[in-house]
Order: sequence, then C-alpha cells, then structure tokens
Amino acid sequence: MARMHTRKRGKSGSKRIEVKERPSWIQYSDDEIKEMIVKMRKQGMTKSMIGIRLRDQYAIPGTRPVLHMKLGQVLKENNLESDVPEDLQALIERYKRAMKHLSLNKHDMNNRRKAQLIMSKMLRLIRYYKRTSRLPQDWSLERVLQ
Repeated sequence: MARMHTRKRGKSGSKRIEVKERPSWIQYSDDEIKEMIVKMRKQGMTKSMIGIRLRDQYAIPGTRPVLHMKLGQVLKENNLESDVPEDLQALIERYKRAMKHLSLNKHDMNNRRKAQLIMSKMLRLIRYYKRTSRLPQDWSLERVLQ
C-alpha cells in the first residue's frame, strides 16, 4: 500500500489466505475462543494484539471463519470495545511522542514537519470516523491529546 505522505509506491506485502470454513486443526470450541478474546481484552490487549496471539499461540487463523463474526463484534457483545479506534489511538500516541520530543528539541524542523503530517492524518481519520458514525459528532481531539 502506498504511503500517504511519501513518494514511495507499491502494494507489496503479505496477504491473508481466505479461509471460508472452520479449519480442522482448531481444538477449541466457539465459547472457549470467545472467553480467550474477552480475557485478553481485559488484560489490556488491543484487537490486533489479540488477533496475533490467537494466530501464533492458539493456531486460530482468524475469528471470522471460526466464529462467523469479526473480533470487534465479539468485543462489542461483551461491552469491551474501546472508545477510540485502534489506528487513531496509535496516531495519537505517535503525535504525543513527537510533541514531547519537540518540547526538548525546539529546532528539530524535520520532526516538526512529521508532527504536522501525523496531525493531518489524525484529522482525516476523525472526519471519516464521524461520517461513518464510529465516533460521535461531538467527539473532540483536544480531550484525548491532554
């Protein structure tokens, strides 16, 4: 996938194999998998971290072919969905680190520009999430950045 603020091109990268039915090697029942997901989320893991752990430690290639529902739907059923989407939260953390660096290094113009690019990505993502009702219309970035 091409990066937003660079000249790099190309879409090379790993692709997930499409699995339509439940693989035969999975030893866990649907309820056990849901319990694992809930337990990992309560430990503070994000959705992507939960997916990676399920894949690497429990040999579950994905929740969709096994449970016939996405990981986020399992979390939503158990009221464990986060307020801020994971990709937006990662951008917020990056922006905070960049601003902390800039407070110590005021003449670092390269990182000042990077912070501006991160902010523009966040604002674009917020507009998208408000448009798709993933975030409420009155949600504001200032509450999170403090």
